[in-house]
Amino acid sequence: KIYISALKYIPYALFKMIENLPMPWQSIIKVNILYHVSGAVSFINNTPKACSKVYFAQWGSMWKLMRTEKKDRKYFKRIRFPPFDDEELPIDYEENLLNLTPLNPIKLNLHAMKGFNFIKWLYDGQDKINHKKNYTKISYTLCAITYLEKLSEDLISQIRNKNYFFLFDLKSFIVAKNLNLTVSGGPRFEPLKAEFDKAYQTDNISDLFTKSMLKYPIRTEYRVFYPYLFNSGVQYLVDAVYMYEQISTVIRNDNEPTCYYLDPLLYNIQDNIRNFSKTELLLSKKFINIYEQLKFCNKYLKNAIDLHWANYPFHTRFLDQKRILDIPICNSWFLEHCPVDYPAKVRISYQKLLKKFILRKLKNRNQKLAHTTSLLTRLKNTNYFQSTYIDWIEAGIQICKQGHNMLNLLIHKKGLNFLHLDYNFNLKPIKTLTTKERKKSRFGNAFHLCREILRLSKLLVDANIQFRLGNIDAYQLADGIQYIFSHVGQLTGIYRYKYRVMRQIRTCKDLKHLIYYKFNNNIQKGPGVGFWFPVWRVWVFFLRGITPLLENWLSNLLTRQFTGRTMNKPNKNVTKQRIESHFDLELKSSIINELLDVLPDQDKTSKAKVVLQHLSEAWRCWKANIPWVVTKMPLTVEKIILKYVKLKADWWINVAHYNRERIKNGATIDKVVCKKNLGRLTRLFLKSEQRRQNSYLKKGPYLSFTEIVSIYRLLSEWIKINDIKLIVFPSLNYKFG
Repeated sequence: KIYISALKYIPYALFKMIENLPMPWQSIIKVNILYHVSGAVSFINNTPKACSKVYFAQWGSMWKLMRTEKKDRKYFKRIRFPPFDDEELPIDYEENLLNLTPLNPIKLNLHAMKGFNFIKWLYDGQDKINHKKNYTKISYTLCAITYLEKLSEDLISQIRNKNYFFLFDLKSFIVAKNLNLTVSGGPRFEPLKAEFDKAYQTDNISDLFTKSMLKYPIRTEYRVFYPYLFNSGVQYLVDAVYMYEQISTVIRNDNEPTCYYLDPLLYNIQDNIRNFSKTELLLSKKFINIYEQLKFCNKYLKNAIDLHWANYPFHTRFLDQKRILDIPICNSWFLEHCPVDYPAKVRISYQKLLKKFILRKLKNRNQKLAHTTSLLTRLKNTNYFQSTYIDWIEAGIQICKQGHNMLNLLIHKKGLNFLHLDYNFNLKPIKTLTTKERKKSRFGNAFHLCREILRLSKLLVDANIQFRLGNIDAYQLADGIQYIFSHVGQLTGIYRYKYRVMRQIRTCKDLKHLIYYKFNNNIQKGPGVGFWFPVWRVWVFFLRGITPLLENWLSNLLTRQFTGRTMNKPNKNVTKQRIESHFDLELKSSIINELLDVLPDQDKTSKAKVVLQHLSEAWRCWKANIPWVVTKMPLTVEKIILKYVKLKADWWINVAHYNRERIKNGATIDKVVCKKNLGRLTRLFLKSEQRRQNSYLKKGPYLSFTEIVSIYRLLSEWIKINDIKLIVFPSLNYKFG
């Protein structure tokens, strides 16, 4: 019972396990695990956090290394799914993985790179970074942030001029949404108010002329950029910036230390100055540069200027420590214009992601949530849970085993021995099921949704086990994890039990288009794209949201399993279909109450079942017109049974005659009722005829001898008068046919 009851908490355990998934630069990570003393359930009690700048640099270096690896490797083999067979036992951590040295993870050799000694701590564990002395003073210098920004240059936006986002920023999209307009390259929304666009829904030019000063249709750009001038309905509009100031810096790819110089991109004035003599261009000796004594340039100035114009997360010196699932890495990609050479499916993905981003911004009210105590904190304070540090893979194997045991116990508790749950969480029948067995083996959405999430978790754990066994390298592992999160709809059937999850599947498909076309620039297509963090965030957010709902569903499932459906059972109305069965049940319950008063206390339950069997047998005998006799039956019990048969027989006959009268009168009656009524009347006729014949055999014949002789004489005279000839039987020699 403890193991089955712990099924309620398995979704939260899976959420914490996937949240703490090892990153590509980590080969082994130790996690704090909270486990029940009986071994029923385990939780990973870690919340991974990181600084946005460091995290961008870590994934930026992964991007560079993965692109280089895919370009250099001729044949990139993707991992097989599922990694282990359905009937293969889960691998034992102590025997197979404990003393095994894993392959190298994906890391840059920062010690060998010039200038990157400032961030040699980049791939250290978060616990080591947090406990390092004077970490903020040593690590977050100007040089450190500069090199972090260099590693992240492939992930962050390189657009510094805000005027690039003219009519393509959040406020413009909100205005377009409120006016039911579509900006070029942007998403299409439903209007907030239907009356906003009434002035532009008519094709009558004269009517349109009364609404506007112009006789021709107004361009969308005008209506969005000047909403109060070119629109009738101006409610719920957002005031946007007319234009940002012109920036005076250019991104330089050279390594020259010069900070201030004249770039032709900013200074396009041609040199048309007439020729002067040297004496005319000489300045007086009294001319002195007032800033000559100040030193504006040093070795850090160029980096400082670049960081001043840098985009998120390098636009500030603030050291933000947040959960890694709250760090958006690829949001800046779809906030820019989609390249025109991309195919239509990628442009549609850009628009869909942009639309979801805008809707999130509109719905986000920044409400502060009430502070609640964590579930793991409350469990840790009890005497039933203990904690320790173990490997993440060992924790993942334990949680998958616990989930398998819980589902198996629930299946067998329901008596469904003809169903088999394999180790990849596929539910299979072991034989061809009958209709009754198929109906009995139906589980609700809670069971199957939990099973599919366990299947997804098992795929992730098995992929990491293959890496630890040395069957695949770190690049193949990253590619496999990215494939799992991008193809959840193919590898699992989770959408069958919660169809709203198709939103997450579609979002992952859109993100896959974004990542693949950005990653495969100047590289051949195919496997090798191991940049899985954006699609991982989608499923972690899904699990965080579905966990409370799934816990509620599983709690109801377990309550029904242990207590049944007797609680708060509503009274069913007696419909036409239930009239007969309802009368029968009511009559039977009244008879049982009479029997319980007669029977002795020690034999009430056992004897009542036997008497009910006699009762149904007596009713069948009455319908078949067979005498019902049971030897050594107590007289009181026999009287009760006969009373029941008499009451039911009277009701049965009355219903038959009532329906016959309705049929004679031409009332609308079901075909089944007509057939049933014909059968009942036939049975009643046979009973009456059998009764008449039996009474004739007992009391007959009813005629005297003189009456019989007179009838015989009368018949013979009638035959003579009518000259009826004797019917001759055919001879024995006659052959038929």
